[in-house]
Amino acid sequence: MSDEKKITVRRIAIFTLLCYLPNYILEIAFADHKGGLTSAAASQTVMLYPAIANILTRIITKEGKGEHYLKADLKKHKGICLAAAFFPLIAGIINLFAMHFLFDKSTDMAKLLDTNTEGKGVSMLLAVICLTYLQDIPLLLLGFGEEYGWRAYLTPKLEKLMPRLPACCVTGIIWGLWHAPLIRYGYDFGRGYAGFPYVGIIAMCIVCMPLSYVLTYMTEKTKSVIPAAVCHTVIDSVMNLPLAFMISKDAVEKHSLWAGIIILGLVPTVIAVCTMIIEKAKQSNSAD
Repeated sequence: MSDEKKITVRRIAIFTLLCYLPNYILEIAFADHKGGLTSAAASQTVMLYPAIANILTRIITKEGKGEHYLKADLKKHKGICLAAAFFPLIAGIINLFAMHFLFDKSTDMAKLLDTNTEGKGVSMLLAVICLTYLQDIPLLLLGFGEEYGWRAYLTPKLEKLMPRLPACCVTGIIWGLWHAPLIRYGYDFGRGYAGFPYVGIIAMCIVCMPLSYVLTYMTEKTKSVIPAAVCHTVIDSVMNLPLAFMISKDAVEKHSLWAGIIILGLVPTVIAVCTMIIEKAKQSNSAD
């Protein structure tokens, strides 16, 4: 291994340690043992540690500024920016129908929506979605906190050691394991599945791989983590709203593991595969 690769590996190791230590300490110390945290301060800061780890690693290893992926040209990449904002909502609608046809066929979605909105139906759901988008504006800092670490530092470093696809897969595994303390208490996948919590931790790593690829694609195309931060924030807040209003709680709880996999991984996997096929076709055409 060359000296340059050794330095890169060292930087990756330091960055990962700086991400994991505060996250694991807070999530274990303040776990409510139901998949959440008892401390609002802890729950609102855990997403910031990857960004802090990026900055600290650069200081500790005397790396300097380097590429920060902060040059957002919204006009040039407006398609990707719009996709970042609205892709999660479209994904949520796809997830809604996937969950309905797989696990909740007996439920009348329209009737359940009316029940959950006290008769106001679609208009109420649209109002909640619009309000949530507005509330996301200050929450972008949290999405940025993760993306400035995973996509602006970790994946580019891994791409110095391997091609993009395996780099995104390794990022996905590290990102998935970063969630392990909360998954151990039921976060994302619940508790009522065989192999709890280890199967849930493995599932999180798996679904983070295609999601990592999609967010990396946004970042590398725009040379900015801003679209990825927007997408991450909207995934966390808006994406599950249609499902929450129109899928029965029994279906989600009974199939909690598969619900988590579908919600987090279905659409990103399809998009990642399609993107790779398109890029491969473009490379073949260029070669010809």
